[in-house]
Amino acid sequence: MAGKKLEAFREWFNPKRRRRAGGALFITSLVGPFLYPSGYWVSVMTPGIIFFFSAWPSDAHDKR
Repeated sequence: MAGKKLEAFREWFNPKRRRRAGGALFITSLVGPFLYPSGYWVSVMTPGIIFFFSAWPSDAHDKR
């Protein structure tokens, strides 16, 4: 049962949505400290960077 849900999520969370989600989290982590100063914005920035950069096609990195 969980396998089907995971596959459905992977299909839904395509690279375009990953870039949007990563960009939104990264922008939130840049603007957030001005609205609510604290040291926990790194925990918002880290998944944003990971989502954003994992959405690029792998063959773009392999060209040499």
